[in-house]
Amino acid sequence: MDDALKACARGTVCWIKGRRDEAIAQFTEAIRLDPQCARAYCNRGTVHFEQGDLEAALADFDEAIRLDPQYTRAHNNRGVALKAKGELDRAIAEYTEALRIDPEHADAYRNRGAAYHKKGSNELAKADFERYRQLRAAPKS
Repeated sequence: MDDALKACARGTVCWIKGRRDEAIAQFTEAIRLDPQCARAYCNRGTVHFEQGDLEAALADFDEAIRLDPQYTRAHNNRGVALKAKGELDRAIAEYTEALRIDPEHADAYRNRGAAYHKKGSNELAKADFERYRQLRAAPKS
């Protein structure tokens, strides 16, 4: 398991440096070493998303959530991918689930607000954007 976490960390460094193919390889190695590593699936899904491969991204987010149903970031990221596919109602449901798990997950408010706005639900969007602003303005403890 330690080796899996190290591979995941290497993947994150590659990702930050913009070396996406290397990042995917490292996250895949982490998964090979520990098939239960939800973080590696979520991170690899994010890189797939950045590369425009929505189906691979969604498959990885699905697996991350299957492994850890309370993984807030995986729910939020799955919402981002669904929104990119134009599946706004499903995206909103994912953001809402992320917020049920962690009511202070600021990015989920921002993302849900954007999906509401795109649907024309401007009052809901406004409320989410305001909550996002409040959370971002709050000092971290």
